[in-house]
Formats: sequence, C-alpha cells, structure tokens
Amino acid sequence: MNAIFDYCLNKFLPYLLLATVLFSCVPWDTWEPYAILGLAFFIDKFSFKTGYSVAYCEKRGIDPVDPEL
Repeated sequence: MNAIFDYCLNKFLPYLLLATVLFSCVPWDTWEPYAILGLAFFIDKFSFKTGYSVAYCEKRGIDPVDPEL
C-alpha cells in the first residue's frame, strides 16, 4: 500500500503543484499556463523513453554516435 501511495505522489503531485502555482499567478484566460502544462506532460512522457533508450544502448554496448555499430 505504501508503494502505491509513493507512486501516486511522485507521478501526480508535481503536476498538481505546477498547475496550482501557474493558475494562482497567471490568469485563467491566457494561453501560457496551458502551454506550460502541456510541455510538462511532453517532457515527462519522452524523458522516460529517452532514459530507457540510453540504458538499452549502454547495456548492449551500442554507441549512438557511431552509426556503423
């Protein structure tokens, strides 16, 4: 049960805090807070995939700079 609680806090609390700070400082009718939240979701989704691909290459000895390998 503790692991589920920790996962939920690590996954969702940063978005909640970011949205709270954004919408408390910037008006609701502007586009900036929505763009910032969208970019935060984009960063979260693709940073995991990038980290996974780097770990995959390191484990198998693939050099991403040298296309011949």
